[in-house]
Amino acid sequence: MKYYSSSNKYRNTNINKFNMNNNSNNEGTGFLEITVSDAQTGMPVANVDIEVFKMTIMGEFAERAVSKLVVRYSTFEDGTIPLIELPVIEWPLNRYFARLDTFGYYDVSIVNIPIYDGVKTIYEVKLNRITSPTRIREYIRTPTRTEYYTPPIWFY
Repeated sequence: MKYYSSSNKYRNTNINKFNMNNNSNNEGTGFLEITVSDAQTGMPVANVDIEVFKMTIMGEFAERAVSKLVVRYSTFEDGTIPLIELPVIEWPLNRYFARLDTFGYYDVSIVNIPIYDGVKTIYEVKLNRITSPTRIREYIRTPTRTEYYTPPIWFY
């Protein structure tokens, strides 16, 4: 089940959008960039729903967890979404993950997304077209690359 705040095909919902640090403890922030393309053709895929969650692990033996939606976007015609700023979180009890979903392609989950202070974590996701009735979900555990990132002066 999906929930959207508007019917605009380039919809986005950004929780804490205007809180640049996204926290009150003066913790560092990092950035997440996701680009989506077709695995067979290399062409960008538009209208991919991307949801980023923060998962908090609980219990004496870390046996359960709850997740909270942080941000939701749909990719533009060029397969991109706006750069996402996220606070650095305490591992191993907190983690980021993302779900990518669109019609005609297998779903993808990005797990354990690393966010480091002042670093942009980049995922170039290649979606595979649905070719059989067997439903599968692909998982990505490692970013394509990371790079130091200095936001432009107008970013602040």
